[in-house]
Amino acid sequence: MGLLERMRRSWTQTPLAGRMVLLIIVIVTTALAVVGTIMIGILQRHLIRQVDEQLVASASQLANTVSNASFTGTPTEIPTNFYIRREVIGQQPKVILTEETRLRAGTPVVGELLDIGQVALTETGITLPITVSSDIPGANWRAVAVPMEVTATSQPAGVVTVALPLIDVSDTILNTTLSFFLAGLGIVVLGGIAGYYLVIQSLRPLREIETVAGKIAAGDYSQRIIPLAPATEVGSLSLSLNQMLAQIESSFAARDDSEQKVRRFVSDASHELRTPLAAIRGYGELYRMGAVPPERVPEVFGRIESESTRMGALVEDLLILARIDEKRPLSMTQIDLVRLAREARSDLEALNQSRTIKLVGLSQRKPPPSLLVSGDRDQLTQVMVNLVGNIDRYTPANSPVEIAVGQQDEMGVIEFRDHGPGIRPEERSRVFERFYRTDTSRARSLGGSGLGLSIVGGIIEAHHGRVELADSKGGGLTVRVFLPLSGA
Repeated sequence: MGLLERMRRSWTQTPLAGRMVLLIIVIVTTALAVVGTIMIGILQRHLIRQVDEQLVASASQLANTVSNASFTGTPTEIPTNFYIRREVIGQQPKVILTEETRLRAGTPVVGELLDIGQVALTETGITLPITVSSDIPGANWRAVAVPMEVTATSQPAGVVTVALPLIDVSDTILNTTLSFFLAGLGIVVLGGIAGYYLVIQSLRPLREIETVAGKIAAGDYSQRIIPLAPATEVGSLSLSLNQMLAQIESSFAARDDSEQKVRRFVSDASHELRTPLAAIRGYGELYRMGAVPPERVPEVFGRIESESTRMGALVEDLLILARIDEKRPLSMTQIDLVRLAREARSDLEALNQSRTIKLVGLSQRKPPPSLLVSGDRDQLTQVMVNLVGNIDRYTPANSPVEIAVGQQDEMGVIEFRDHGPGIRPEERSRVFERFYRTDTSRARSLGGSGLGLSIVGGIIEAHHGRVELADSKGGGLTVRVFLPLSGA
C-alpha cells in the first residue's frame, strides 16, 4: 500500500471533528505564513532602503573628508559604523574601519565598484547601493562608490568606497521573525482550541440526532430532535427529520390502530355470529334428540329462522363494510337528494303507519323541488335504509320524525330528526365504531348489530361528505348528512 493510499485511508477514517479542526489549523497556519513572509519582506526592504538613504546621504561628505589633504586617516574622524576604502592612483588602498564594527559585521568584500559593469551610476556620480558579503558568513553590507577628485586640479584621482553593515537589519528581521513565529504559534494553538470548541458545538446537534435515531431504532417513536434555527444546515436537517419522525410515528400509530381495529372487529364479529349459531345449533340438537314437543315445533323452527335471518343480516353488513374498506370505485351519477328523502319517508311509513313523518326544508316549511348531488345511488340508498332502520328500531312507535332537505354552502344536506331517547354527547364520537352499541342489551334484543352507523359513516366518507349528530329540538337525535353538490 502506497503512502498516498495510507494517508487517504487515515484521512477518511478520521472523525469529522478532527478533520475540520485539522483543516482549520492548516488554513490558519498557511495564512499566517503567507502574511508573515510578505510582512518580513516588506520590512526588510524598508530597512535596507533606510540604510541606502543614510549611505547615499553620507557618501559624498565622507568622500570629501577622506579626500582632504588634512585627513589623517584615523577612525575617530568618521562615524564608527562606516567602512571607508580610499583608493588613490599610484597609492596603496587605505581602509578605515573601527574594531568594534569589524568584530560585529566583519570586513566587507568590495572591489572597484566603478569598474563593475552591472553597477549603475547615479546623476551625482555615486553608484547605486549594492549588497556585498563580508569575511563573516551571513554578515552583509550595503556599499556605494564615489569618484574622488584632487582638490587642486579637480581631476579624478581615485575612488572612495563607503559601506554600512546590515547586521542591525538582520537582527531586526530575525527578532521580528521570531516574534511573529511565536505569536503565530500562539494564534494557531488558540485557533485550534477555538476551532475544536466551535466544531464540537456545531456537531453536538448531530450527536443528539444520532442519540434520537438510536432510541427510535429501539422502538421509541415519540423521540424528537430539539429544534434549532431553521436557517442553519443542522437546524434545517433537524426540522426535516422531526417532520419525517412525526410521519413515521403517525404511520405506526395508524398501523397499530388498524391492527387493533381488525382484532376487535374479528373478535366482535365472532361474538356476534356465535350467538345465532349457538341458538340454531341448540334448537337443532333439541329437535334431533326429540326433546321438542310437537306443539312447540313451529316455535323452535321460528326461532331458528329468526336467528338465521339475523345472522344473514350481520354477514351482509360485514360484506358491505369489507367493500367499503376495499375502497372500490364508486358508480357516480347525479342523484336527487329530495327524491331520496321522499323514498326514505315512504320506507319509514311502511315500517310504522302510525308514526307522524314530515318532509320539510332546512330553513323553510317546504323542501326544494330538487337538489342534485354526486354519488353512488345504491350506496346512498343503503345509507337511507340504515338511518330509517335505526329510527324504527330505537325510537318509540308514536314519536314523530322530520326529514329535512336543503343546501348549506356547497353541500347538499339531509337531516333525520327523531324524538326518541337520543344519544348522550359523550357517546356520539363512538357510535360510528363497528359493533358499538349505546345500550348493548337493548340493541341486541331489538336486532341491532352495531354496524349501521359504521356503514353510514364509511359510505359518506367515500363520497367526500360527512355525518354530524346533534340534539333535536324537543329531545331526540338529529343525524345530519352532508354530500357534495353535483358539479361543485
